Amino acid sequence: MKKEIFVKNALLLTAITLITRSLGVFFRIYISGKIGAEGIGLMGLAMTVYSFSATFAASGITLTVTRLVTDTLAKDNKAGALFAVKRCVAFSVIMSAAVGVCLFIFSNEIGTYFLKDSRSVLSLKVLSASLPFMAASSCLRGYFFARRQAVKTALEQLLEQVCEIGVFMTVSLRFIPMGLEYACCGVVLGTTLAEFFSFFFSLALYLHDVKRLGRKSEKVPSFAKKALAIGTPVTLSSCLRSGLSMAENVLIPYGLKKYGANSSTALKEYGKITGMAMPVLIFPNVFLYSFAMLMIPEMSEAKIAGNNRTISRMAQRVMRFSLVFSICVATMFLFFGDDIAMLIYGDKSLGFFIKVLSPIIPLLYLDNVVDGMLKGLNEQLHYLIYNIIDSVTRVILTFTLLPLMGTKGVIIVCYVSAILNSGLSTLRLIKVAHIDMKIFSWIIFPVITGISSGLIINAILPRYSENSLFLVITKCIVFIFIFTAAVYLSNKVSDNGFNKKITNGQ
Repeated sequence: MKKEIFVKNALLLTAITLITRSLGVFFRIYISGKIGAEGIGLMGLAMTVYSFSATFAASGITLTVTRLVTDTLAKDNKAGALFAVKRCVAFSVIMSAAVGVCLFIFSNEIGTYFLKDSRSVLSLKVLSASLPFMAASSCLRGYFFARRQAVKTALEQLLEQVCEIGVFMTVSLRFIPMGLEYACCGVVLGTTLAEFFSFFFSLALYLHDVKRLGRKSEKVPSFAKKALAIGTPVTLSSCLRSGLSMAENVLIPYGLKKYGANSSTALKEYGKITGMAMPVLIFPNVFLYSFAMLMIPEMSEAKIAGNNRTISRMAQRVMRFSLVFSICVATMFLFFGDDIAMLIYGDKSLGFFIKVLSPIIPLLYLDNVVDGMLKGLNEQLHYLIYNIIDSVTRVILTFTLLPLMGTKGVIIVCYVSAILNSGLSTLRLIKVAHIDMKIFSWIIFPVITGISSGLIINAILPRYSENSLFLVITKCIVFIFIFTAAVYLSNKVSDNGFNKKITNGQ
């Protein structure tokens, strides 16, 4: 029964998240056509400050609520679960409101002197109003994850995406002619109103659900101690990483200008890499996002029960699927990157970034899933350490390489970061979950299959031309079919002793 619930939630969450992410990609395509790469870059600068503010205000709160509610419900303490949610909501709203006020007051200084682009100030002011609603929604999201109702959070995020798109399309005709400053303001206005509506939607779902638990709350023994133990490492990690990421994002246009690009060109290159190419590469991760989120309460519950065999089995299955899936995606982008870039953006130059960054996809996707499992296993401290190491490395490399190498330096930073962070996290999970990682069937054979499939399809089918939507879709479908069939058959190959096992201490 429990397995059926997990599978059902995973499928529903994947479907809804797929719709949400698809809308997000199409929206990004739409706004890139309206405001261009420079506008995307300018919006990216404002959003990186907002992301840091949001992280500082509410980071770790979703995980904290998920873990606390899971633990209390596992002890059949329904009233304690409601108490945990209420206290976390109250704290996060107060904290986020304070951060929002500070962001509004100092937006001129941040935009002018830190981001070095005063056109970002108006967007920062608008975004500051969304923080309390975002924080409260994060708490309720943690509750739904703990209750195995992640579909509700997905619906909330879908509503948020629809609102964001609707608001921008409504105001764009008025805002875009006024310049990039107001065009970007139109985008973030949609973000702010979307957070407002999604909060009240989540609140309605929460109030309806707690009727089954009873509205009475009961104080959880040592609540503050437990909440701090869970949330502090994640919060510190996220804040430090977000702060360093903000510094990195500011340094990228700065480094490109030092390399020789003018201000406008630097902002365009920044927008192409971070705001256009990366979202396309990350989009298929929607199929693993469900596992990453749903694994937190599952792992936490198994940890509490002391069921190490269950932990090992779940971790091994999720890792295997994640690696095989991500290698399929990576090789598809590698061989069809130009086609996909032309189809989505009508800009072949973006195909270069898609293809050259595609090999790090397995590392990025795997890291996302592994982080979810580590959080569920109470490994927040190691999560903190690895993120600090990764973020510091990224900032140092960005500062030193970009003035010397330009966009090549950005690519090197992406590779080093992906290898470092994913490698450290994966090795830790292998150790604590006692995973036997089968190199041949999980990595080597899928890579060989992906490269072979891509070469064959590119040799048979023509390159991209105008009105080639059908051709690109055909290439991708044929590729996925060949890859899936070959990997399925490779299970028999792995049984013949070609697997090299990495075992903990063996």
